[in-house]
Amino acid sequence: MSKTQEERKADTRARLLGAAADLFAGQGIDAVSVDTVAEAAGRTSGAVYAHFGSKQGLLLALLDSWKDSVLTVLLAEVAVSDSPRGQLRAVWDNVADTADESSGRWSLLEHELWLRAARDPEVAEVIRVRDAEARRYSARQLAGWTTSVDSRPIAAPDGMAVLLKALLTGLAMQRRLDPESVSDELAVRGLCSLLGVPEHGAQLCAPARSGSLSPTDSNSATEHPDEEPHR
Repeated sequence: MSKTQEERKADTRARLLGAAADLFAGQGIDAVSVDTVAEAAGRTSGAVYAHFGSKQGLLLALLDSWKDSVLTVLLAEVAVSDSPRGQLRAVWDNVADTADESSGRWSLLEHELWLRAARDPEVAEVIRVRDAEARRYSARQLAGWTTSVDSRPIAAPDGMAVLLKALLTGLAMQRRLDPESVSDELAVRGLCSLLGVPEHGAQLCAPARSGSLSPTDSNSATEHPDEEPHR
């Protein structure tokens, strides 16, 4: 059955975004041309301009395409965990799993976007807006989660959203540079300490009563699908 025009447009857009994500993460944003993205996607450069207007438009569209994918995977992982520590381990596993092609690509792309934001005010402004909305959502999730598991975090939810993101990002970066320096156990212990979850005791064995814990990823993946779009 032949595709409709709208289906063909959607397919082309998805191909271009996928190719751009791979190339930007692997080679760096500035090193990749519109023609290179188009060729990798099996399309012409005209398709890039038709869908995104420019390379900058393509880059900003990547931010939007990122917002649901990582969160969806993470929430699914957290949902099947049966203890606070297990849920924190699920968060860490999804952040740190650079062996997975998709996770590794998005981690590299995130750093590329941060570097670009440091040099490009337009990109920086977009990321700041999305990051602020992501922190607000994460703070709400953290407030519900810490109450549901009766943990004792070291700061209020707004502050915890910042600290959790910083810890996860820093640990993931260190692990990428030197995998042996950051064990899973060390990372989870750090998260437990930050969020006031004890290392031992009944609390670790009891299932969470309600709520779930979301990542505080800067761009991607940090928005609930039912919330106001951002990223």
